[in-house]
Amino acid sequence: MGTTANVLVGVATVTITCAATHSGGLQEGGTTTITGFYTIDGVTLTIGSSFADIKVEENVGTIIRRLTDQEVKVTLTFAEATLDNLVAAIPGSSISGAVVTIGGGFSTDPLLQEFELDVAGLDPAGAARTINFPAVNPTGEVGIPFKKGEVSVVPVTFSALVADTGIFGTITDA
Repeated sequence: MGTTANVLVGVATVTITCAATHSGGLQEGGTTTITGFYTIDGVTLTIGSSFADIKVEENVGTIIRRLTDQEVKVTLTFAEATLDNLVAAIPGSSISGAVVTIGGGFSTDPLLQEFELDVAGLDPAGAARTINFPAVNPTGEVGIPFKKGEVSVVPVTFSALVADTGIFGTITDA
């Protein structure tokens, strides 16, 4: 079970920057950064950890606990179903001109798209706070209602990739 926290209060600014490679065709389509979009229901950060409990026969209970795995997810909902937002949200999708292809990745890059994710807002005390993940992939299920009289929102979950240093990202207070 992960720890879920609302680490920002009020309005947040989200910026998605395409990686030099694996952008799902966004860079090739002329998009290097997705910014200025609106979200619905804010941004949720979830950190899940797995542990190894070391036990011995002579004692009842755990004598040592070690971190064995960790997963960091950022969930948000784009309030607009633009083509760039769709490509950023749908794993393995790509864009060429005005056409979004679902599945298969970009023709020259079959890997899952990779982005840098920055979220800026205020901490609970009202001071500036920035959350940065240098490398994330879209990994969540995307269900978009295209119905008369409804707003087509795009739910997205980004999973952070760990760097060689073991760090997923940073949370910085100004």
